[in-house]
Amino acid sequence: MKNEYKITKELMKSWANEYHIYGKRNVINFALWCIVGVCGIFMLTIYFFYDNNWLNLYFAFVFLFLSIYKLFFSRFVVLSRRYKLFEKTYGVSEWLRTTEFLDDKIVVTDHTSVMEMKYSQITKSKERGNVVLLFCNNNTAIRVYKDAFVEGSWEECKELINSKCSN
Repeated sequence: MKNEYKITKELMKSWANEYHIYGKRNVINFALWCIVGVCGIFMLTIYFFYDNNWLNLYFAFVFLFLSIYKLFFSRFVVLSRRYKLFEKTYGVSEWLRTTEFLDDKIVVTDHTSVMEMKYSQITKSKERGNVVLLFCNNNTAIRVYKDAFVEGSWEECKELINSKCSN
């Protein structure tokens, strides 16, 4: 089975919103940055109503800036930098990602880069709409689009993965 799709800057930007607040780590991270923002608002309140100390104002703006950046903008900045790195490495602004599900391994080809994974490395999978993420034990994930199969289908691929992972 073979899955192919073109990676563009817009596609990578869309990945930033896909799993923003999913998973325990992301929820905890989101909550902590919300608390930092609330602390900034609290310090701003202290500055205006109780103590006009410039240090309160300074920390309030630092906390507010950091929390707003981390909650709303950092994921886009990270993916934009990652895209620019790939663009520079590959020498093209758009490239084809091919994921082949062979009998003994999974081969992911990004333009000129090739990565091989064993089925035993897959720890879990998440389906959400048209997107399937296969999480591996080396802190990587393989992204597959259900409608991007050029050979086979997602249902056949899912059966293959389940049969290989259960052995």
